[in-house]
Amino acid sequence: MRQRLAAPFLCLVLVPAGVSTCLAADVSADLHIDRVTVYRQGAVVTRAGEVAIPAGSNRLIVRGLPASIDSKTLRVTVEGGSVQLGGVELAKINEGKFVSEAERELRRKIEETGDQRVVIQDDVNTAETQLKLLDSLAANPVGSTTRASIDGANLGTVLTTMATSAGAARKRVRDAHLRLRTLDRELEKMKADLAKVATQSKQSTEVRASVEAAGAATANLAVSYTIENAGWDWIYQARLDTAKKRISLDRQGSVHQGSGEDWKNVVLTLTTALPADDVATPRINSLFLDLQVPPPPRSEALGMMAKRSRDVLGAPSAVAAPPAELQEVMVTGGRRQAAASSTDYIAEYKIPSRVSLSADREPRLYPIAEDEFEVDLVARIVPSASHAAHLESVFKYQSQLPIEAGQLELYRDGAFVGEAETQAFLPGAEVRMPFGADERIRVAVRNEQAQSGQRGVISKQTVKETRQRFEVTSYHPGPIPVEIIDRIPVSKNADIHVEVLKGATEATVKDFEGKPGLLLWKLDAPPQKAVSIRHYYSVQYPSGRELEQSEADTAVDAAE
Repeated sequence: MRQRLAAPFLCLVLVPAGVSTCLAADVSADLHIDRVTVYRQGAVVTRAGEVAIPAGSNRLIVRGLPASIDSKTLRVTVEGGSVQLGGVELAKINEGKFVSEAERELRRKIEETGDQRVVIQDDVNTAETQLKLLDSLAANPVGSTTRASIDGANLGTVLTTMATSAGAARKRVRDAHLRLRTLDRELEKMKADLAKVATQSKQSTEVRASVEAAGAATANLAVSYTIENAGWDWIYQARLDTAKKRISLDRQGSVHQGSGEDWKNVVLTLTTALPADDVATPRINSLFLDLQVPPPPRSEALGMMAKRSRDVLGAPSAVAAPPAELQEVMVTGGRRQAAASSTDYIAEYKIPSRVSLSADREPRLYPIAEDEFEVDLVARIVPSASHAAHLESVFKYQSQLPIEAGQLELYRDGAFVGEAETQAFLPGAEVRMPFGADERIRVAVRNEQAQSGQRGVISKQTVKETRQRFEVTSYHPGPIPVEIIDRIPVSKNADIHVEVLKGATEATVKDFEGKPGLLLWKLDAPPQKAVSIRHYYSVQYPSGRELEQSEADTAVDAAE
């Protein structure tokens, strides 16, 4: 029989350390970390093991859990034919020492090394004092009353002794400084290692579960809880073979954890689920409109202010109720691959074989999947921003399992070209990946003569023309598709008129990506032959006025 107890819904009691309850027997359960499910932020850790339970009423005790576990997420599961699970208590235990074994050991080593440093520094101080004494004896002037008389026969021995003692003292100082430098390097390394594993926690959590057993039995016990100091991110490597027009996308999960307990030989699962404190659909209230009451004349307003002052001064003292606080909530290829399972909303990736992760906050990479896509290559040019052509791959994503947005490491024909952020791959959507500048395409922007100036007799207008020719020359052995993106200004005032001039090359796509004024031209660039796009437009507005320019990041901004 398998029983599960969700602690917060049945019986969860926070018990001070040292307080016990009266049960027939306490049974210590030594559970190891068996499996971990890691979220983008946080993780669910499951400890499991077999426990021998005597007949009758007993209390199972699981010790050494992290102090920071979320009590609301605690789950206790017992599997045993004759075992009935009762209430659960959760206790914080003051250990009196750091609970993390790695942290405790590093702090002990740091203390011992510090003590060694003090001993060596004392030896340096002693040797330096000895040197000062010898120097003072050597510096005593002849005839000084403090100078000890030295027999001529003993003079050589005294000088030899002083020289030997001084040499030995200086050697002690030199050797001590060398040992100090070594210890300082060791201390620096240990402190850096400590920063990775330190939790500063001297508390642990103890789970106490009451059970009833009809007879002596061996039961499987599991305890699950949530921790915060863990998470994972996507790492993508996209490798483009330009000859085959094929992309290999290697997806890896970068996992880190600093919970204070090492995960040894665990089943590791990465999930894309995003738990939140409040997942309810937002609610809005009714919106009412009213007209503002016009302010009273100045004399009447002064009279009202004086009356309010008299009312306040003459009224008995009272404490006004504070206004209600408002809270704003912000909604913010040959390797073994992970076994993926998904629904329409989340995906989970089970890492093949068991793995171990130390609680040192260091990222560890695990292979998730490797996909290949047939792609088209296109050179995209934005002349107003750069005269370089940028190679991009384009393909339609056909899989039903979305690929989340992440950081791309990009390789073109085996060479690393840089990094870029990628948008999520959604089923049926077009995906574009950048692969750096295309050095075989030359772009020239040539300004042609414009007819700008004043026009009109009665109502004078200022006309400003822009006449540019974008000249593209490809040195690839075959034709390559080229896309050129530029813009014309968009008028937000009825007195400003923007016109595409005669002779301009008509854009393939207007209001590109839903942004007003953005133009996209598509063409095929043949080998070693220049092709041109003529970008002509004029802006007309009343003379004596000045134009004001602003940019919009999105189509929504432009609409506003």
